[in-house]
Amino acid sequence: DIGADIIIPLDELPPHHIDRDSLAASVERSHRWEARSLMEHLKDSRERKQAIFSVIHGGTDVELRTKSLEYLTSLPWDGYAIGGSLGNGRDELKQLLWWMMPLFNENGRRDKCRHLLGIADLESVKNAVIHGVDSMDSSYPTKLARHGTLMTKEGLIRIKRGKHAKSYGIKIDEGCECLTCAHYDRAYLCHLFKANELLGLELATQ
Repeated sequence: DIGADIIIPLDELPPHHIDRDSLAASVERSHRWEARSLMEHLKDSRERKQAIFSVIHGGTDVELRTKSLEYLTSLPWDGYAIGGSLGNGRDELKQLLWWMMPLFNENGRRDKCRHLLGIADLESVKNAVIHGVDSMDSSYPTKLARHGTLMTKEGLIRIKRGKHAKSYGIKIDEGCECLTCAHYDRAYLCHLFKANELLGLELATQ
């Protein structure tokens, strides 16, 4: 028992350039896997507070994505995740959310969480929230930090730049109380990255 608050069933993630017949087969396959996962989850008699979300598929194909949404929202999930291929770039994702998110407001679907999988760059986050996405997850902030770019309330900080080498006593993010911001300044993190110290990667990803 991992003890996760939210679990996601096994599904298939096809590439955005897949042909329609293969995409349709992939959607049906994921539906079968997800339905079996849900049934097993509902049979578990252990008392636990653990939610299970479906994963809506269909790529950017309006018909397949709508079919997936209508089928999966007919089952007793605790929430709905938007996954699979979300298009080739931010513009296609934006267009997808523009026409799809209103469908969640129909037939009593609005009272459950709508979760966007694998997206967390700032532009896409803003667009997702505008269109009604409730939550999201992604490794994007961590990947960014490992390469020396830190996300703060004031914007991105590229900590490896020379101007941070003497930023003694200057917090990375004044409004943050994480371990890194509470105990280390920009100059120290700049030094760690310049020296290729692994501690820099650990602190940057707090």
